[in-house]
Amino acid sequence: MQKILLDTDVIINWLIQEAESVSGKELWKAPYEIVGLVENVSVKGIISLTTLMEIRYLLRRKKSYDLDQVENDISSIVSIFDIIIPDEINLLKANTLQTEHPLDPFDAVQLSVCVGLNPITLISRDKDFIKISKQFINALNPEEFLNNI
Repeated sequence: MQKILLDTDVIINWLIQEAESVSGKELWKAPYEIVGLVENVSVKGIISLTTLMEIRYLLRRKKSYDLDQVENDISSIVSIFDIIIPDEINLLKANTLQTEHPLDPFDAVQLSVCVGLNPITLISRDKDFIKISKQFINALNPEEFLNNI
């Protein structure tokens, strides 16, 4: 079964039904379809514990969600996706990746987890992250992923 790891931005698109501010493009639609594939067990959906932590932070601080809504959303995510806890090998690999590439700490951990789980497809909206990730694994934006399944 194909494994996918969703980046934080894709999960946030889905949770808050996000649209681009300028074009109005509904960014949540493709992630919604992907989550449906995971729920139907057509693909194996994975996220890391650090992603859950980042989602919690973003929803609380940046999106002003109330605490109960945040925890309800986190519970929904945990019920759908396999949660990977990065270990010391992942963190050491993340450190090396960040040394060699301009990655933020969360992206470095995400990529290190993916490298350890390869074959896997990383799904993100971050073009720079996708470009770096493609050196190691399959990486696509949500719409590209749906067009390739």
